[in-house]
Amino acid sequence: MTDLLDESLERIAAAARNRPDVAEGLAAAALARIRERDAAIGSVVATVEHPAVAPGDGPLAGVPYLLKDLQADAADLPLRRGSRSHATVGPTADSTLVARLRAAGATIVGRSNSPEFGLGITTEPLLYGPTANPWNLARSAGGSSGGAAAAVAAGMVPAAHSTDSGGSTRIPAAWCGVVGFKPSRGMLPAGPHRLDDWFGLSHEHAITRTVEDSRLILRATSGPAPGEWNPVPAQRPAPGRLRIGLLDRAPGGMPVHPSWAAAAHSAADVLTAAGHDVVPLEPVEEALAIGPLFGAIAGAHLAHLLKREGLDADALEPAVAEVVARGRGMSAVELVRASADLHALGFALARRFAGVDLVLSPTTAQPAPLLGWVTTARPAAELFAEIFTLSPFVAMFNVTGGAAISVPWGLDAERMPVAVHLGGAIGDDEVVLRAAGILDGARPDLTRLLAPLR
Repeated sequence: MTDLLDESLERIAAAARNRPDVAEGLAAAALARIRERDAAIGSVVATVEHPAVAPGDGPLAGVPYLLKDLQADAADLPLRRGSRSHATVGPTADSTLVARLRAAGATIVGRSNSPEFGLGITTEPLLYGPTANPWNLARSAGGSSGGAAAAVAAGMVPAAHSTDSGGSTRIPAAWCGVVGFKPSRGMLPAGPHRLDDWFGLSHEHAITRTVEDSRLILRATSGPAPGEWNPVPAQRPAPGRLRIGLLDRAPGGMPVHPSWAAAAHSAADVLTAAGHDVVPLEPVEEALAIGPLFGAIAGAHLAHLLKREGLDADALEPAVAEVVARGRGMSAVELVRASADLHALGFALARRFAGVDLVLSPTTAQPAPLLGWVTTARPAAELFAEIFTLSPFVAMFNVTGGAAISVPWGLDAERMPVAVHLGGAIGDDEVVLRAAGILDGARPDLTRLLAPLR
């Protein structure tokens, strides 16, 4: 069973389909790996010691799976949101997405670590402590899905739930050497409990080892559901020959690490060799407006969340408390203005990318920072500025709502993962996945390289 955990999701499900003994053995093996490997990493904050196994014939039959400690309500696991303010909140009921994961056969074995309310590019909540990068325990695993990325990279589970409001799936996937896909807005159900979709910025999906594993989970969980606010977008047929824009410079002249810029050019060469056209893009200066908007929108949503659940801000981390206080002080007019500004930015970004099918860039501008470097002990304005300096490329696709993915692309001189990013429009999920599949077939399997370090 232990060796089976390292196989593709398709092979795991084939072995476990209608075999409860195999599904139970896989869950036990995943829990054993968590006990053995996570003490030094800090990626898992809760486990289900006797998980409910659904050994049917679903596409995820027997796949051990972690839920992030954010957004994914579950009947058998409390949702703390990485916050001491939620330390006594009990479980509710499965969200539509979690119910679909279980129906597809996934076995929920625990929760992965997240920064408080997901407000961070690293995962270092005071409630649970930091998540270290499996490649170098002094470095961050990224955030806010840092626990999910570290657990998958370290081989504890083959895949894990993640969320993404400004890159929170793709950034930690990049820094941990795994695959992180953010589907188009509306592809996955958000209800019925979730309030933190941040005017459509926030998405859920998964961190996996391969693009094909991500596609398998998407097919098992996507589709319409009663009461959903965003419709499921129609999928655009993938053109035979793609026009891909290469974006290797950050807005405002912010620095891009040479290893990460070189990775984007190397990936461009692979896509060109596969028959696609790659053209240069100028820096997207419109993206500079994202940071201030995120602060306002996050504050309003978090203030509402705390009020709904009858919780106060006394236990919040400093930057989060500042963001919540700002949200509580916003008028209805200011909130509507923030929403209008967000939509206007989405239109501006969509127009900038109208001449290409996909945008190729480094996933982040810099490698994983040291733990303690980017924390919520900073003032909120400094925190958001530092986040955007490290990651100026990926949040644009939260604003547009388009599909986007981070694919591992080797190691830098310090033997830390480097990754590239592909982003498309709403409904371009299959277009993005097909192009990412080309890259996936050309890059080294970093989880195999990491095995001796575990």
